[in-house]
Amino acid sequence: MGVSDAGLRIAGLSRLAQVSIPTIKFYLRSGLLHAGQRTGPNQMRYDESHVRRLRVVRALIDRGGLSVAAVAELVGRPGGRSVPDVLASISRDTPPDATGEARAKWRDRVDEVLARDGRSVAGDNAAATELAGVLAGLELAGHAPDDALLEAYLRAGATVARAEADQARGAGATSECAERLLVSVVLGTVALTAARRLGHDLMAENG
Repeated sequence: MGVSDAGLRIAGLSRLAQVSIPTIKFYLRSGLLHAGQRTGPNQMRYDESHVRRLRVVRALIDRGGLSVAAVAELVGRPGGRSVPDVLASISRDTPPDATGEARAKWRDRVDEVLARDGRSVAGDNAAATELAGVLAGLELAGHAPDDALLEAYLRAGATVARAEADQARGAGATSECAERLLVSVVLGTVALTAARRLGHDLMAENG
């Protein structure tokens, strides 16, 4: 079922998007959903863009695990967000028990592995710094990754990022491209976790 040229009242929007009316009103107040077209006193009409936005918001909250405030920050800004901005908004803090010295050591390791393929990132790159902090935490727990595992992390990240960008570019319109990339970036973390679990299951079942 699609949206007719006449649009939808809020009850129809609720049915089509499978989001309750009180939740829709909350999203409107919170800036997660743009206002509809006013057609009379206390009457608004909504279109396909509202249905799509509601589905995106629900996916980011229900499957992506983001808070309402985080989603409002991501989807509420005009002009879209760059991928680094999106990732920085949802990234975890560096473990507090990882010392500066340990993080610096692992940041050097990350740079060394990248350099083997002729790649590099700026010294203040937030993602590389976060990765170094996580690796330092692994070392602190007695499970420091060897070069093969670190290379696998970096290779997987580059492969997925490239595929996400390619798919998003196929969306056509700039706004839809940005939206698709946003959802892929956020839910991709969940998908990668599930895919890795599947990989371990396959090894256990098939050797």
